[in-house]
Amino acid sequence: HQSGALAEILTNLDMQPYRLKLAGTAGNSKSKIALRFIDREADEGRKVLLICFNRPLADRLRQSVGSAGQVNTFMGFCDDFLKSRGLTLDYSDMNGNPSFWRNVQEQVMGQDVPDDWKYDSLIVDEGQDFETEWFEILRLFLRTGANILWLEDSDQNIYGKPPVPLEGFVRFRSAVNYRSPESIAGFIAKTLSIPFEQGNHLPGLGVDVHGYDEHGEQPKIVGKIVQNLMRQGFNHDDIVVLTCRGAKNSVFSDLDKVGGLELRYFTGEYDRAGNQLWNEGRLTFDSIYRFKGQEASAVILVDVDPNTEHLERAEQLLYCGMTRATVRLDMVVNSNNTYNQRFLKE
Repeated sequence: HQSGALAEILTNLDMQPYRLKLAGTAGNSKSKIALRFIDREADEGRKVLLICFNRPLADRLRQSVGSAGQVNTFMGFCDDFLKSRGLTLDYSDMNGNPSFWRNVQEQVMGQDVPDDWKYDSLIVDEGQDFETEWFEILRLFLRTGANILWLEDSDQNIYGKPPVPLEGFVRFRSAVNYRSPESIAGFIAKTLSIPFEQGNHLPGLGVDVHGYDEHGEQPKIVGKIVQNLMRQGFNHDDIVVLTCRGAKNSVFSDLDKVGGLELRYFTGEYDRAGNQLWNEGRLTFDSIYRFKGQEASAVILVDVDPNTEHLERAEQLLYCGMTRATVRLDMVVNSNNTYNQRFLKE
């Protein structure tokens, strides 16, 4: 409700063409602003393209947008375009081939873009994860004078990418976090050095920190957390377990169950059409990297063992993970890591 006022202001800015870069903190409702912008553009008869970084976020936004605009990841968009040109990608070649997507981009740039692939409006979500070349490729699909809304948060730049230069854009900064309730927002403010303004005055159910000495202790700890959450009324669909490591590099990667619930996770494989293959578990397990841009009522962060030699990036990763929670946050941290003492003391 509170973030709606910001969305109303930004989507009604009067400029020709519309070129806005919103630097908004986590929980700033950037996705809501994107959806409001799509409605505006669609009402004015413009053909809209929304491109975001990761597949799970694209899938969720696609459900909200419906037929008002096209939603895709950058790589998925390239794939769809090449298919329309009669070029089918073989995703079986993707695993183990670091040049796979570079070759895809070169194929896209080598094609003429027909009029039915031209758009009047572009929205880029999670822009801090984009590369300059990606934006240049997207511009090939825009009509002259196209409107562009660019959404990003430099404090969530967990891949360490340089900013994309956006000449001629109006820049707007907003540090208000509308997602994290008071108890979680207060904990983040006390333990991390990333500044933000609290915009959600609901109390939430707070934060609990659980220490471990060996990585292998975590599943048992998380099992107890999950059981406690479900006793409090959370459903398994309300809970997500997020690792601070890559999803294939966690102690949870080789598990089938936690807390009596089968884990649901991306297998890392794709079918020949490029669709991600997931198993059929009930409790979602994923990495912070893949869960960016999404949220859950109860978030359990695991593998909290930051590299003290790269604290800025470690804090960005933790900030991204902690701000996914809308009601309750649990953290499972390495007690031997000196950085984690700040969490254990709160």
